[in-house]
Amino acid sequence: FSRLEELDEGIVLRGDTFIIKEDGKELPVCTTSEIKLLGSHNHENILAAIGITYYMGVPVEQIRDAVMKFTAVEHRIEYVDTVDGVDYYNDSKGTNPDAAIKGISAMTKPTILLGGGYDKKSAYDEWINAFHGKVRYLIVMGATAQAIADTAKNHGFHNVIFADTFEEAMNIAKEKARPGDAVLLSPACASWGMFKNYEVRGKVFKEIVRKFKGCCAEEILEETKKTATGHGLFHIIPGAFPGRIWSCNFIFHQFL
Repeated sequence: FSRLEELDEGIVLRGDTFIIKEDGKELPVCTTSEIKLLGSHNHENILAAIGITYYMGVPVEQIRDAVMKFTAVEHRIEYVDTVDGVDYYNDSKGTNPDAAIKGISAMTKPTILLGGGYDKKSAYDEWINAFHGKVRYLIVMGATAQAIADTAKNHGFHNVIFADTFEEAMNIAKEKARPGDAVLLSPACASWGMFKNYEVRGKVFKEIVRKFKGCCAEEILEETKKTATGHGLFHIIPGAFPGRIWSCNFIFHQFL
């Protein structure tokens, strides 16, 4: 499969369309606008999933339906809700700059970005450089707030706002966001010092978004009691082509 190159046979992404090429024929599966996952890394995952399921004999119609319905795993560029025309994404698992680069790279709208947390002595230069004009405001908090702000300034990004608490950061994001924007929690830092773990941080993010939308307290409480039990579309295992191999657990739950 390939996201970037045209193959004689295999699974390709041509423009915005996922295509199966076999025996001189082309079978369109779906387009990037029809799926719920964001980011080129997820497009590569989908290419792999399509290839595995198709060559296992799963009908294209079932593959299309599964790919279009699949939502992101919890805390990983997870779409939460749209409030007042603003999309909210929970990428709390972006606990280091490399992971957070995937988060901001996936955004297709002007973005209010929430960053900062526990200080693991990371360098933030590549993360800031990955903004590519997408970030309208960077709201920083936690032990790394000043270091992130200084790095942003060194790279010419000055729309940085400090927040003393997570709740304050969320309120600032809501205030600054305009219809058509996205608010992304992708901190590039661990949660320690502010939260027990990234999962709690992500759940609090989702609670606040639901409060923004006006959900009742009982619904919010019930949501936070749930644990993440969903199966991922794929797991990433370091050490194989290209630095990763994909195993598509959803196949067996959807089709077998």
